[in-house]
Amino acid sequence: MNLEQLNCLIAVVEEGSISAGARRLNLTQPPVSLQLQRLEAQCGVRLLERGGRKIRLTEAGKSLYDTAKRIQTLALAAQEDMKNFQLGKKGSLHLGMISSGAGERFFRGARYFAQKYPEISIQLYEGNTYQLLDALEKETVDLAVIRTPFSKTRVEGKVLCREHFCALGSQDLFPQNLPEAFVLEDLEELPLLGYRRWERIIQEICRGRGFSLYFRCLADDARSCLQWAQAGLGVALVPESVVNLSQNLSAVPVREEKLESQVVLVRKKGRPLHETARLFWENY
Repeated sequence: MNLEQLNCLIAVVEEGSISAGARRLNLTQPPVSLQLQRLEAQCGVRLLERGGRKIRLTEAGKSLYDTAKRIQTLALAAQEDMKNFQLGKKGSLHLGMISSGAGERFFRGARYFAQKYPEISIQLYEGNTYQLLDALEKETVDLAVIRTPFSKTRVEGKVLCREHFCALGSQDLFPQNLPEAFVLEDLEELPLLGYRRWERIIQEICRGRGFSLYFRCLADDARSCLQWAQAGLGVALVPESVVNLSQNLSAVPVREEKLESQVVLVRKKGRPLHETARLFWENY
């Protein structure tokens, strides 16, 4: 037996005749009669009493009708479920994310997405920008939230926010009277902790102005910089949003036009996005 035969049985029983059941199914009477005959032949028992003006179920027919209704309900639920997968309203999204924070715009968009598509689960993969670009290349993740600088040859992105840097450290490492903001020259005598990929950019700016900075430690992510700063080993040069991850450290903005970190949502160039990932991408 198949779903088409069971649907014919349900329609005929609920409408009271083969002709009325056929109309409900937008079919003519002969194919419906044929489906019922085949169903009875496969079951090996009589399912319908055809005498009189209205069709009645036999005992076996009642049992099969009840089962057919449950099957029909499950089939409709399965169709709706698959439709939701097709439309991207259900499924999972594999998202890479930097550990240093992604900014308010990202989380505002993520909250809206979660409210709109509550049945989509997000599998989160945390790492630094290098690790997430590698995961994107290997297609371990669908999308990733990373920070500049990075090579844009193999990815395309949407800028979520732009941030200046802050100098973050224990009070005893800073001048007694903290200024409202530093410029890079103010950091010349301080032991600095910074991002490995930003160090070259910062030193180029400094060399252009006739000095250089001393970096005691270079790391690939913000948490390492913060741990060293928390231990009193130096002053961390980190994007503004990273300050929220610190405890008991003094923070002073660094006002340099060329020193700007961008948080970017990226996808692999040339890779088609599945529907769930496409919906998340278009959310920004």
